Amino acid sequence: MHIIVIVGYLIGTIAFLACSLLLVSSWRGQRTGALLILATAVSALWCAFLAYAAWQETIPVAWVFIAEILRYGAWLGFVTALFGSWKMPGLLRGLRWCVHILWVALALYCLWPLTGLPQHTAIRFVISVPVIGMLILPLAGLVFLEQLYRNVQPEQRWALKFLMIGLGSIFAYDIFLYSYAALYKEISLSAWAARGFVNALVVPLLVVAAARNAQWSLQVAVSRRVVFYSSSLFAVSIYIIATAIGGYYVRMYGGDWGRVAEITLACCAVLILFLIAFSGHARSRLKMFLHKNFFNYRHDYRQEWLLLTATLSSGNGELSLHAIQALGQIMDSPAGILFLGNESGEFVSVANWNMPDPADLKFNSTLPLFERMRERQWIYDFGQQPPLGEEKLAAPIELSVLPNAWLMVPLILDAQLMGFVVLAQARARRKLDWEDIDLLRTAGHQVASTLAQAINARRLTETRQFEGFNRLTAFVMHDIKNLVAQQSLLIKNAERHKHNQVFVDDMLATVENSVQRMTGLLDQLRGDTTSKPRNRVHLNAVIERLIKERGLQSPKPVYVATAEDLCVLADTEQLITVLGHIIRNAQEATPSDGHVQVRVRRDKDRVCIEVEDDGEGMDEGFVRNRLFEPFFTTKSSKGMGIGAYQAREYARSLGGNVRVNSTPGHGTVFTMLLPLDISPHETFEDGWKRASS
Repeated sequence: MHIIVIVGYLIGTIAFLACSLLLVSSWRGQRTGALLILATAVSALWCAFLAYAAWQETIPVAWVFIAEILRYGAWLGFVTALFGSWKMPGLLRGLRWCVHILWVALALYCLWPLTGLPQHTAIRFVISVPVIGMLILPLAGLVFLEQLYRNVQPEQRWALKFLMIGLGSIFAYDIFLYSYAALYKEISLSAWAARGFVNALVVPLLVVAAARNAQWSLQVAVSRRVVFYSSSLFAVSIYIIATAIGGYYVRMYGGDWGRVAEITLACCAVLILFLIAFSGHARSRLKMFLHKNFFNYRHDYRQEWLLLTATLSSGNGELSLHAIQALGQIMDSPAGILFLGNESGEFVSVANWNMPDPADLKFNSTLPLFERMRERQWIYDFGQQPPLGEEKLAAPIELSVLPNAWLMVPLILDAQLMGFVVLAQARARRKLDWEDIDLLRTAGHQVASTLAQAINARRLTETRQFEGFNRLTAFVMHDIKNLVAQQSLLIKNAERHKHNQVFVDDMLATVENSVQRMTGLLDQLRGDTTSKPRNRVHLNAVIERLIKERGLQSPKPVYVATAEDLCVLADTEQLITVLGHIIRNAQEATPSDGHVQVRVRRDKDRVCIEVEDDGEGMDEGFVRNRLFEPFFTTKSSKGMGIGAYQAREYARSLGGNVRVNSTPGHGTVFTMLLPLDISPHETFEDGWKRASS
């Protein structure tokens, strides 16, 4: 038996010590909280001392009585201190001093024989005296608890009931223990052994009581998850013990069938336990009971918000389905349907979770029910009558007949009702209260915001796809515009030069070039073409061809040729298109009596193609911020705004770049820098030296 005694009181030591540490970490410096911490700490020491006494078996009984009395003194000090928090009759306030004097006197009485001093015969130490005192102290504690509970306001009893149950159980158990000792002149060993376990069971009640009473200056945060699993474990333990006891008696009185019946009962009990453990309804019932009876608020708002965020941000499945689950898990609802507004001003179902998909259901968003939901963030309860009996505020019959339909939660964003969620009845039926309503409203706002972001992101993706299509169209139109400009110049000069064979030959070559470019453009649009190969392009020949083509427009460009034949690796037609656009821009920006000059020079391992004009020019801010911005143009309807952008991107694709120097009123120098293609018969050093000389 002494092993059981040691284990029981050690468990009590651990429980009270953990409680003391929790209270110390939550203490905010006031007297009542300090007395509760002192009482739990003394109880931890008391349990540890009794475990040590059971182990040694040689501790004088007087020390045991002193430990008992000091423990009572600590708890009575805490209970009587609560009288200062509530108005109490004056008689009780005087009685508490008598009780304190009593336990101090009993402690001194038990301490006297331990000092070794001579004892007066009139006050010789007798065990029955402290035993009687052990009866008076817990009885006084019960009286104080009863008077405290009776005299506080009814609305304050909710905060005190767990303290009353916990300490009342301790005092009542000790009254039973010491009344047995007073009657039979001995301590019940079984009751003494179970005392440590009983005291350990009371500790959670004390923690909950501390959490409910902020005036004790103890800001205790009790995890709902810990309470749920602890309560579940406690219930399972009781169930297993009851099953074991039942099996024992079945085997004892079952005769030949006893052993068989015991095994059958154990298997049946385990099966029932698994069924209950995996039952969502049972878990929901337990959660509801704990939240209603053990906590100030039904919901753990921090945990609810973290779970809501985690559900909405989950990457598995559709967001619309997660939106239903996020609201359903708040109310422990196992099913739901999401309705969102469309462009026609109707609410249509977009997702369903464990509910039949009403794909053909549509509701006009102007119904009075939806207007009220929008204006007042009203959560509609299918189990309640419409407010003020207004039938126009009743839910559509198509929604009312949905299986187990319970709530309609509005999704409101910027004072607009973007949709709603129909939730099925919770696993454990319950009534909607103000906590549920506030939490659902706030969660509805969050869900609406997340859905709106997803919808906007999808629309942005579609817009970007259209933007890419428009960009491609703009490039195609730009190339077509260049070809049309070529053909227009031919038509313009054909009447005057149609008998000139040289002109005719040039016209045929130009038309052939246009056909080739149009064919390549069509291939590109069909997507059945590959990147054009680069070849060695002689710049003198290319620029002379461009000067000849652009010479039909004023001012005629002038080419300052270089003596050196410089080459680059590029696609000839693309390079002609890009350079032709740069020269045409210079002509359009320059008056007819101005000048446009094209120069080519070598700069170490690069080729510089410069197009200079004395036209309008551009300021530095325009060159830096707007010149290369695609689809921005200063030519009104005559331009596409992609020429400069196309020239820069093509130069970069070849490993080069562009540079623009411009001054308003003085003209512009547009420079394209491209990597030089060195002849295979000369090294780079030879070419550089020859160019330098």
